[in-house]
Amino acid sequence: MGQLTVAQQRQQAAVAFRGDFQRMSGEIAAALPPHIPPERFMRVVVTAVNGDPALLAADRKSLFESSMRAAQDGLLPDKREGALVIFSGRVQWMPMITGILKKVRNSGELVSIGAHVAYENDRFAYVLGDEERIEHEPKLDGPRGKPRAAYAIAKTKDGGIYREVMSLEDIEKVRKVSRAANKGPWVDWWEEMARKTVLRRLAKRLPMSSDMDDLLRRDDELYDFGRRGQNERPFQPVANPLADQIEHRVEEAGAMAGGGDDDADAFEGEDATDDADTQAEDDFPGNDAIEPTRRGRGRSGGEG
Repeated sequence: MGQLTVAQQRQQAAVAFRGDFQRMSGEIAAALPPHIPPERFMRVVVTAVNGDPALLAADRKSLFESSMRAAQDGLLPDKREGALVIFSGRVQWMPMITGILKKVRNSGELVSIGAHVAYENDRFAYVLGDEERIEHEPKLDGPRGKPRAAYAIAKTKDGGIYREVMSLEDIEKVRKVSRAANKGPWVDWWEEMARKTVLRRLAKRLPMSSDMDDLLRRDDELYDFGRRGQNERPFQPVANPLADQIEHRVEEAGAMAGGGDDDADAFEGEDATDDADTQAEDDFPGNDAIEPTRRGRGRSGGEG
């Protein structure tokens, strides 16, 4: 009898996975929220695995663990609410912007929340001062051009409005410390990752439950802050997306999205290079060192 073909080996691996995963059905059902039928969740996981042979070849324990985390978050690994991605042979559960927004909206902790990318042919203005505001009119009748910035806005029950804006340069600092900076989600779904990045930064200042904080930390393992600046391959579409385009200048208003007075207080005494390197790490809930200094920034409408 000859050796199995690659297709036959994959088929055997898929059958073995389905059998092993089916034996976890009780644990999966216990982890899922009531509104997601266990059968549906398990069907989505099996579909995701069958559609990506690399998942079958990856560490099986990490695949089961990542699937369980997705169930605990109450999100589907369907590449909309979240995705099963691979790093160094291990599977990682990564919630995506659609899933995060879904969870936040369903939590009842906020009146509304959203995150978007502004492009060079859109009309986009970020205004600071006594009446802070963001104005964005997407271009609907033609190419929108290259990305310029990403922003997130949240409204709380007490009438407060929280805003966060990140330039492409800010977003690129985050991408460059990703262990998958030039492959995977940052290449396949750049806009999704940009929206998620600015939302994560905004979330540091929002009233959220511990469950939501855990959700936002899920893919921290995909980032290596110890090698800041080593991955210098840039995002290609834009060289300098904000030059003379946004009605707000960093020099005049004090660092639009990072490196302002609040961050300067946290890193007082360090040089400009250290401040720039540290900014990317600040975009994640895992670094709480400067959180108290950021609490009051970008909020209006809910305070006297």
